[in-house]
Amino acid sequence: MRVIDPVVPEVARDLATTTSIVALLASAFAFPYAFSQPLLGPLADSMGKARIIKIFLGVLTAAMLVSALAPSIETLFAARIVAGIAAGGVIPVAFAIVGDRFDLADRHVALSRIILAAVTGQLTSSIAAGFIAAIFGWRIVLAITGVVAFATLVATILYLSPRQKAQRTQFTLSGLKSGYATIFADPRAYVCYGAVATEGLVVYGMAPYVATLLEAKGLGGIREAGIVIAGIGIGGVIYAALVRVLLKWLGGKFNIMRGGGVIAASGFGLIALQPVWPLQFAGFVLVGLGFFMVHNVLQVQATELAPNARGSAIALHSFFFFLGQAAGPVAYGTGFSAIGVLMTVLFAAVIMLIMGFTSAGALQRLEARSGGKAPSS
Repeated sequence: MRVIDPVVPEVARDLATTTSIVALLASAFAFPYAFSQPLLGPLADSMGKARIIKIFLGVLTAAMLVSALAPSIETLFAARIVAGIAAGGVIPVAFAIVGDRFDLADRHVALSRIILAAVTGQLTSSIAAGFIAAIFGWRIVLAITGVVAFATLVATILYLSPRQKAQRTQFTLSGLKSGYATIFADPRAYVCYGAVATEGLVVYGMAPYVATLLEAKGLGGIREAGIVIAGIGIGGVIYAALVRVLLKWLGGKFNIMRGGGVIAASGFGLIALQPVWPLQFAGFVLVGLGFFMVHNVLQVQATELAPNARGSAIALHSFFFFLGQAAGPVAYGTGFSAIGVLMTVLFAAVIMLIMGFTSAGALQRLEARSGGKAPSS
């Protein structure tokens, strides 16, 4: 997902195009990921989530290997589009599996473990991509990613078994419509999906520009950019390690969301100053920690929107999250051109602060209105 972000300038030089064009490869991955969700979620509910993950890991492997061999920017865009669709059949479905197999009381911690696995991949790709590309080139980076995807496919074939006696509904268009109607009958859906779209845009929209901004100011190159971007993942690791403590210290999930908004905003405030890259790395760590504090709570809420159509509910969660991610590079690029880096990033800080408090307040009011239970559908 994030493997191209640190090597944007290198890809642009090799394929004789501009960094602004290559930065849109993030959108080329995220838009198909998002728009495939309304179909893939119900398909996973119908065919079985374990089976869907295996099928799409195979497609992802092929797409990453084609990306490594791409002779032109057009081919690379096409391969990233296919990779985005394929990843859409893996990551959200994994979160839905957690919802199926863990009770609500254990789900915050269980989902945080999946987040830890995801950000470990993000950390590895962000840091390693810059260093490996600096020595061997960006194509080797993508080839290695394809090999990792294949190894994961083999692991799922060996160890990921379908649930015994799982009740699955037949996939039909009428069932699709009914499932989504059930989800949006719960008012929490509007809060969760609006918040994750905002998160995706604000938190990940800047990543493709980090290497370019560092080079422009003489602060570093693709290796430093990989480390800086990895700060988001390190923030996620810190959150996963502290989730039980945070739930206790901050007095519950909604205060975690508010605290996350404050921490993410402070990180963006530091990044806005465009200091030396180690300080920018520290800023991204804060952004990552704050983001995951908000995001994990939203994920848990999403798993409870429609327990009988959990794959669909999580698919919509990912749809809006990646819709935001896809729009992010466009929004940041427009902001940098119109009002400059400082004001654009400060605006991002304000948005995260407001979003953390407003979404927490809305969810808390809905829970109180329903007597501490899920609002009635």
